[in-house]
Amino acid sequence: MKVRPLSTNERAEAPGYTHVAIITADDLTQATANTAQTITLLALKAGDQILRVWWYLRRAFENTADAAFNSDTVSVGDTAAVTTHLAAAEANINGTEIIYRTGNTVVLYTAADVLTVTFNSMAAKSLVNINRGELLLLFALGRVKNVADAMASSQIAKT
Repeated sequence: MKVRPLSTNERAEAPGYTHVAIITADDLTQATANTAQTITLLALKAGDQILRVWWYLRRAFENTADAAFNSDTVSVGDTAAVTTHLAAAEANINGTEIIYRTGNTVVLYTAADVLTVTFNSMAAKSLVNINRGELLLLFALGRVKNVADAMASSQIAKT
């Protein structure tokens, strides 16, 4: 899994987004059947905002050796809920996979937290057995507090 800021050119093509997370089948390591795996994408500071999230399922997830492994849903959240930013949707190559999604719920974090992505497995199947798939998550991280802290303070004297 990689998380990085978008380049200047990437920001021009995806206005309003600041970062990308690239999650592949290699990141799925949960070996217990029917058990979700939550991956931390980014540590959030008090004062941070997640303004929006966009998902692009570049290649649907699958176990190429097991056609019966036909469901794995994915959600984007934080410690409050795995679905804070995007509710769970199908990411498996079963014909109902969701290629594009967007979420515009603005969340202001008043305390440190983490941005997460959660993969859910189906009954009797383990995520570690998925060997293909790639999901891009673009998100808009606002760290307005950093800007405010860098500004010189001014005092207004009342007369």
